Amino acid sequence: MARDPWYRLDNVGRFYSAQAGRAAQTVFRIAAGMSEDVDPGALQRALDRALDVFPGFNVTLKSGLFWHYLEQAPSKPKVSHENLPPCAPMHAGPSSVLVRVSYSGRRINLEMSHMVSDGRGTMQLFRTLVAFYVQERYGVPVELEPYSRGEEHKTEDSFSANYERKASGTTAKPKAYRIKGWRDMGAQQFMEVHLSASQVREAAKVLGVGLTPLLIAAVVCAIRDGMSVRDRERGRAICITVPVDLRRFFGSETLRNFFGLAYVSYVPGVEGETLAQVAADVEGQLRDATQPDVLKRRMNRMVKLQKNAALRVAPVFLKDAVLGLAARVAGREVTTAASNLGRVEMPRGTEGFVESVVVMTSTTGIDFVMSTYGDDLSVGISSVLVSNDIPRRFVRAFTGLGVKAVVDLNRTREEVDVALRQERMEHALLHHGEDACVKSERPRHALGGDVS
Repeated sequence: MARDPWYRLDNVGRFYSAQAGRAAQTVFRIAAGMSEDVDPGALQRALDRALDVFPGFNVTLKSGLFWHYLEQAPSKPKVSHENLPPCAPMHAGPSSVLVRVSYSGRRINLEMSHMVSDGRGTMQLFRTLVAFYVQERYGVPVELEPYSRGEEHKTEDSFSANYERKASGTTAKPKAYRIKGWRDMGAQQFMEVHLSASQVREAAKVLGVGLTPLLIAAVVCAIRDGMSVRDRERGRAICITVPVDLRRFFGSETLRNFFGLAYVSYVPGVEGETLAQVAADVEGQLRDATQPDVLKRRMNRMVKLQKNAALRVAPVFLKDAVLGLAARVAGREVTTAASNLGRVEMPRGTEGFVESVVVMTSTTGIDFVMSTYGDDLSVGISSVLVSNDIPRRFVRAFTGLGVKAVVDLNRTREEVDVALRQERMEHALLHHGEDACVKSERPRHALGGDVS
């Protein structure tokens, strides 16, 4: 009997594989809001067809003596009605498939373990899944761009393929500010913020900056404005990691993880700068941090650790411990992460059937993931913080610019009431009995409705 196909984990996938079996796993979700309720039968047929095109996504994690690796799953996963929180852990054992497709009402959810791929890579599977669903559900022709390269290019470890030991190097980073507040690690909340893309672009134009710098600056200001003017940590930097797709720099077509990290830092100080001033600063930093030589130096630094001779011969459990420690150390160097996947182009023929696209990820802090579909600029915010103050200030940064905003929250009314009581108590403890003014959003469990 022929051995099932297996794949090496890429550099980033090896870091995430150290989370295997744990409660905290990095999973991200791409969701499509459809024009009508989802037909589960059509969705299952679409998933089967999509995984025939991209079999490298239908995998389980296995463990060897020295490394984890991915192996083809014996069968295709079954779609299910959504019965888990967004971005729930996926790996529970050696038979756990690392891709999950669910539906609820008019929404299709594709979730992927970061062990397998990143947002850009998984977007290929997502676009194919939705295109096949529209074909199966409505019988209309849909144009899919052919993926001309072979399976070896789809599953290439582009980190190793482009590694140059001599080109590695470190980047000095300031001491990062750590967001304060009560955290509930067992109950992540997920929020969608929907903005008018044309209005945000116009606002950015008026301020003389690009769209991505404005979005990141709004994150910076939302964090900064929650710090007391007497807070000694205002001398620390708000450090934000910004994932950058490396495929365009290296001509890669891999569907595995292949991204680098740009770093943006901002020291609040005592005098608060305007959003426009912060955005201009962010734009300059992003310009420098996304130069090919800078990204390549950081990428090679990431790969160099796993190329270490002593680590390569260490057993897998020891590698997991070392990589897990490295990830925790790296996590202390950042305040939050903000990613912009840019404009999402769905296959021709799906127009009128797909109304929205939202991307979000699991977190142990608070993360922001932006994407644009049509005139809908969506921001998926995931957080373990009990307080919603940072997302609230983020939204107000745009409504203050005249941009319409709609917010969706995945908590029930009862869960929001409990969180608000905790938030008020926290505010009272921190401010010695000062009155707390808290505005409650109207929640929607399915993340599908409008919230003012």
